[in-house]
Amino acid sequence: MTQIKHKIITISLSLLALITSACSESLDEINTSPNTLPDTEVDIKYVLTGIITKSAQIRTRLSYEAGELSAATQYLQRDFTSYEENNYQWGANDFSNYYEPLKDSQYIYERAETEKQDEVKNYYQAVALIVKSYEFGFLTSAFGDIPYSKALQGEKGGDEFFKPVYDSQKDVFAGILKDLETANTLLKNTGICEEATGADVMYNGDGQKWRKLANSLKLRFCMRLSEKGDSGINVASEISNIVNNPSEFPILQNNSDNAVIGFIGTDSNNSWSGGALNYSNRSEFYRRKPSATIVNDLTELKDPRLTKWIKPVDVQLAQGATNQVVLENGKVKRYITEDINAINTDGDKENDINTDLFVGVSIALSAPNDFNLGGTVSDFKSKITELDGSIYLNEGSNPHTSYLTDMYADNSNPLVKATLMNAAEVQFILAEASVRSYITTNAYEYYKKGVELSLEQYEIADGDTNAVYDKNNNTLVNFDKTAYISTIKSIYDGATNKLEPILHQKWIALWLTSESWFDWIRTGFPDLNKNIISGTNGQQTPIRFIYTDSYNEDNMLQAIEKLVPAVNDQWSKTWLLQ
Repeated sequence: MTQIKHKIITISLSLLALITSACSESLDEINTSPNTLPDTEVDIKYVLTGIITKSAQIRTRLSYEAGELSAATQYLQRDFTSYEENNYQWGANDFSNYYEPLKDSQYIYERAETEKQDEVKNYYQAVALIVKSYEFGFLTSAFGDIPYSKALQGEKGGDEFFKPVYDSQKDVFAGILKDLETANTLLKNTGICEEATGADVMYNGDGQKWRKLANSLKLRFCMRLSEKGDSGINVASEISNIVNNPSEFPILQNNSDNAVIGFIGTDSNNSWSGGALNYSNRSEFYRRKPSATIVNDLTELKDPRLTKWIKPVDVQLAQGATNQVVLENGKVKRYITEDINAINTDGDKENDINTDLFVGVSIALSAPNDFNLGGTVSDFKSKITELDGSIYLNEGSNPHTSYLTDMYADNSNPLVKATLMNAAEVQFILAEASVRSYITTNAYEYYKKGVELSLEQYEIADGDTNAVYDKNNNTLVNFDKTAYISTIKSIYDGATNKLEPILHQKWIALWLTSESWFDWIRTGFPDLNKNIISGTNGQQTPIRFIYTDSYNEDNMLQAIEKLVPAVNDQWSKTWLLQ
């Protein structure tokens, strides 16, 4: 993936700051931003850079920086501060957090209509439709009904556009699918848009890459409607039509097609959220720890993605005759006299002790700071530092739990990118489509290919040394790809419901994205609720974002009335779930 060029991003962000200075802050307010500069002084290619980079920033904020979705997907847990989101104490979520790429996509589309010609015009308008579809697809999936048909048109004046109606979730999806179909048609004969190669920081102006993304997003949103018989969309027909006509409907096939945006790492705007340019306080990185769910699942599978994403604990715990901290084989180890087996079988999951080399934080704890004896570390800090001064023991630390690997603390790393969609997801969608009999090709082959693409995305190869955690022997061993594929095939073959292993591996492959939340909401796979210890609603994961829209309150209240129950909280069912 070509990373964001520093010159382009600097120009783009400067222009966007001017372009958006008079911009409204929600979907229901007037969009005046394009008028802050004369059209002749702002080429829309720079606005194109802006909508892509802003979408990237939104994705990383959702999947990593903020706590709601990383907790809902059970990829991460937060401790020390602001861990209430782990317990699903969610607050209202403002549309303004997502508005910028929507309004600027509309701006690109309208400017291209009068200023561009032929395939260049088709390129800009198709990309604008794809980005709008992506963002609107997220919003309606997360909230339910949203302003759509009358949104982004505030310049027309009047309450019809200043305070747009909330369209039904059903109608929003229908509009999204229509726009993606239009984008595919527009890009049919479009190759490289030369004038956009530097500005398009995701696909370098490659119209056919964008076309693949349009059709792949159509697969995503069609599958999202798979449980709804009243959608008005023939999901089986739409998906089979794409799969059976690859020349007319190309899709993401390999990792070179992935819709991902890299980071430069020269300032906070173009850097990964976990790097020092965004987290000047190192403790912010350490507060976001991998969850027990992902760590335990990858450990059980002997999956090499564990060691790629997650570090071993700095100080491993063990049962001992005396309380002591020692150095064994170059690693700090802490022995405790408490009866670990008795503690782990007493029915109180809050105080369990994990002696593994890789330890994730349990889900929705009432006091995550104390997890795995984290609250007792202060008694041993001086001894730990004496044995290994490199171990982090300041704010947010717990040396008895795992942290993310160092690449997630970098401002820029080739394996850490903002992900809109990857080819692995497409393969798992096709596997599910096969299980549902929408298509006739073999579901297992898609499932296997999805796993292989995920491994390749993170540059994991057969034979990688010390890449797999062998829990039984408490050691790292080399990756045996043949053995791993045999394991996942055995799991697949033994599953009564084939969707369970497919969606479990899809959940792994969608690491640090929000898409697996929508899969779980739709199917219940993987079974994330069983892991919740002290959630605010028992063993229940939130199923929607909470509205806030004081400017357009009447229309918002009408949308709330269509929830079941008609309550604006994270537990009410949108149309998709009714």
